[in-house]
Amino acid sequence: MKQKTPTGLKVIRGVSIAITLTLILILGTVFYSAYQDWNAVKSELSGPSPQATGRAVMQGASEVVSINITVPNKGLYALNVTVSCTPQANIVCSPAQVNVPAGEQGMLRFRMTIVDVAQYASSSNHRIDGTVAIQMVPFASLGIGVDLGGFVHQGGQ
Repeated sequence: MKQKTPTGLKVIRGVSIAITLTLILILGTVFYSAYQDWNAVKSELSGPSPQATGRAVMQGASEVVSINITVPNKGLYALNVTVSCTPQANIVCSPAQVNVPAGEQGMLRFRMTIVDVAQYASSSNHRIDGTVAIQMVPFASLGIGVDLGGFVHQGGQ
């Protein structure tokens, strides 16, 4: 004679299956979205026209560097991109942030000022530590350390 499965156990089993399927669906869409965003960034960087432009302007002894980056979002979730730099003597950064809805693109505008270009150019360290943080809202985030010193004009050179 076969024993009857208690109703509570059936409910728990059903809920467990539903949670598992939901988790698989969410993870699948997150990985798909990350893959689409990665491919969009790769194609933008290897394309014929650069999606990042920069301009350095001397203002007295200071140099103001403005960087504009087009941020594509081909994924299924919104992206939040932030660029900032570590505070250093002689360097002032204005952190930049852009929120890009799914399927759209946004413009990230970052500004950095080298207060005394002559002092910066004469120093042995031309490294400006920065961070690029990318967050796939609300699921995942990635922070990358970068050297922003390559964007600096370095005193007329």
